[in-house]
Amino acid sequence: MVNRASPEYWNREYRSCNLHIAKKKDIIRRWIESHVAPAGSADRTCLEIGCYPGRFLAVFGELGYELFGVDFAADLPALPAWLEQCGYRVGSFWAQDFTCFAPGRKFDLVASFGFIEHFTNWEAILAKHAALVDDKGCLVIEAPNFTGAFQHWLHSGLDPLNYARHHIPAMDIAKWAAFLQRSGFDITYCGYFGAFRFWTEPQPRTLTQRSILAGLRMLQPVLRLALPPDRKAYAPFCGVIATRK
Repeated sequence: MVNRASPEYWNREYRSCNLHIAKKKDIIRRWIESHVAPAGSADRTCLEIGCYPGRFLAVFGELGYELFGVDFAADLPALPAWLEQCGYRVGSFWAQDFTCFAPGRKFDLVASFGFIEHFTNWEAILAKHAALVDDKGCLVIEAPNFTGAFQHWLHSGLDPLNYARHHIPAMDIAKWAAFLQRSGFDITYCGYFGAFRFWTEPQPRTLTQRSILAGLRMLQPVLRLALPPDRKAYAPFCGVIATRK
């Protein structure tokens, strides 16, 4: 099982992250709030896989879930204390690699964001997600969309180092849905979401790449308005939400 994004890479990325809840206008936050029911008066639990820096886990805290998490981030110990300060109910957090994770319990909701697509053996990772979901529990999985024709061309041509950290066959949400259906889940959402958006990571680029990228950044506000949202070709994100029968 190969993880194309190493712990060293993530810890470098996390150095610039402040602990915060995703903003109200955040596309992924709006997607969560549109498709996940609040915990209500029930004592319901949520586990996020790859939980640091907690901006989406906090959204589930807002929805009333007791929060759990697993991550190998060096700064993970700061997260549960911050979540408690925010007034959320906080359970256990495990500082370890998810591939070795065995909490000995299940959860009402299991989620991951931008996680599964880094693994070449994504089916095993998805099965491990599913095994942690309790009866009638919910599974929420999101990934960036690098499979849509326009997004694929942009990332492979203008963002190659970031592209290489992702296993593109692992971004096939139709295969996620089919796998989960075979595993005893009902699919409540399977699709692509958000208006056109394109981001890159810093890396050396040719003059041609820099010129195309500069032009694209200028055009991006126009494209967001002109192109209908939630289309596979250019939507920035994709996801599946499923409920165990």
